[in-house]
Amino acid sequence: MNETLLKQIDEQIQQARQALAEDTIHLIGIRSVRGAPEPGAPFGPGPRAMLDGVIQLGEREGFFPTRYTDSVISIAPQEGEPDLGIWLHGDVVHEGTGWNFDPYQATEYKGCIVGRGATDNKGQLCAIFHLLNIFKKLNIPLNYKIALFVGSNEENGKQDVKDFLTRYRPPRVSLVPDASFPVGYGGKGGINLEIRAKKPLQGITITAGQTETPFRAEAEAFGRTIVTNSLPRHLSKPDPNGNMITSMAEQLLEEPQLAPEDRPVLEFFKRMSLDIHGDTLGLNVPSQSMTPTVVVARSISMVEGCPQMQVSVRYPIELTGETILESMEAAAQANGLEVVRANPYMNPYLLDKNWSVVTRLAEIANELTGDNKQPYIVGGGTYAHELPNALAFGMDGSLPPEDFPKGRGSAHGLDECVSLDRLQRAMRIYARALLALNEMEW
Repeated sequence: MNETLLKQIDEQIQQARQALAEDTIHLIGIRSVRGAPEPGAPFGPGPRAMLDGVIQLGEREGFFPTRYTDSVISIAPQEGEPDLGIWLHGDVVHEGTGWNFDPYQATEYKGCIVGRGATDNKGQLCAIFHLLNIFKKLNIPLNYKIALFVGSNEENGKQDVKDFLTRYRPPRVSLVPDASFPVGYGGKGGINLEIRAKKPLQGITITAGQTETPFRAEAEAFGRTIVTNSLPRHLSKPDPNGNMITSMAEQLLEEPQLAPEDRPVLEFFKRMSLDIHGDTLGLNVPSQSMTPTVVVARSISMVEGCPQMQVSVRYPIELTGETILESMEAAAQANGLEVVRANPYMNPYLLDKNWSVVTRLAEIANELTGDNKQPYIVGGGTYAHELPNALAFGMDGSLPPEDFPKGRGSAHGLDECVSLDRLQRAMRIYARALLALNEMEW
């Protein structure tokens, strides 16, 4: 690579730090949580306002905007159909309660931007935008066309990209900076299941994992209130010691007034919250290419007077959604429950680990991070599950300040934050990746 050019790019990245922080703070201020559909806003006014905000950023710097649908847009430094797409999302999960910082009045604190969506993934969005703007200002010639794509339903099913693909041809290759370096070349499948007790529990109501309080459980049991809490965790990395549902079920199982016929339901809830790899369901199958199945008991709601648990399963390519559903139905029936809904929301995918693009991106990322990591399988859900020839490429944005309490600062968590140093490192990695792709056939 041209070392003189790389030095120019790196200097521009350093100079862009304040603008990167300001634009990230601005976008965090748009509360882009999914809401009720409105005309022109299928996922609510917040996600739509976020797309409008990105269009405005692009127009400010002379980018060319494209509104593909009411839920997917792009901004590009040049006109024309893109060959390479970099895909990010503007929607965020609900902020919940218990923040020490204001989730939507973002602030810079000890080199980090703190606010909902900072690292998932508005900081990354601004980092890519500023990098493409640097390429534009330096007039760096690329033999392919590139665009920054932004969707608005990544956190709730990726229907935005699914709709896009029914109407438009995607870029030949896509990069998704919503994971970690060096590079992810495959991803697990995902299915959500709703499992309901066949009859109400006697003297007990339970709620857990509600939108506003995602890591809290509460029960009214025999005239008293029980509350349990757990530390925030991403769905791809549940705690093997359980969560708030585990603690709640354990306390209820100790109640002397508990009806014997209700015990299997509570034992099922406890077991599901602890069996994070699906061992008791026969879902922890050997995989040659992917990490084990992950099972998460996410929430409990009262439906028609009966407790209903939502369970999320992320599974390797050796399993199918149908197999998981059959196993869960059998386990539920044996304990006085039934599966009332199953929603397969993403299929597993696997690209060639030895594809030259994969190996070159891994080399570049490792060189700048100082690591020696291998390309990997993505544990969480990203747009790469839906797009052809898509790779998860960085950005490792969350690096909370040392004085943050354990469990704070991560994606989806309380006081979510993104490190400006990490974003600038990612910009340098992406700059070298874009130049490398300019020298390759793909």
